[in-house]
Amino acid sequence: MREVIAIAIPVLFVVGIVWLIISSNKRINNALTLASEALGFTSVLSKNIFRKKKIFGELDGYNCEVEVYTRSHGKSSTTYVSFFAYFPESFDMGLKINWRGEFDGDDEYLTDLFIKRNLEIVEASKKKLRRLKIEDTFVNSRKILFKRYYKSEEIIKTMRDVLHLAKELK
Repeated sequence: MREVIAIAIPVLFVVGIVWLIISSNKRINNALTLASEALGFTSVLSKNIFRKKKIFGELDGYNCEVEVYTRSHGKSSTTYVSFFAYFPESFDMGLKINWRGEFDGDDEYLTDLFIKRNLEIVEASKKKLRRLKIEDTFVNSRKILFKRYYKSEEIIKTMRDVLHLAKELK
């Protein structure tokens, strides 16, 4: 009897983890599908948990997309949800604001003007939009996939926040 219990517990543990992964994958696919329909986006969703999932479309003249993907870090991995809003036209100044909020650019004068005009907007947005990245062509916010992103309303809200920031930048 002890041998059966000793075998059953690890098997049930592994089955539980597999069930949790499959269930989570179905929930994120469902949330992305609902968000895609609400935003009028196209969705490219994979049933494979290791493949990138993407919804994309246009909002107020800006191309937008949401990606869910997994990155390996040695023996572990992390799943992220990333929101993009692409500017209708590039700023064309080599602008880069990296994940840590550090500003960089090819044209020092233009980049300094951009920073001066938009610093308050970007700093205020960092409170809502984590891991904010801005370049000449897009605004991006990347977050670790937490339980709240299994709700389509949260995906829609964050996409609209990223779009709002892109519209405010001058």
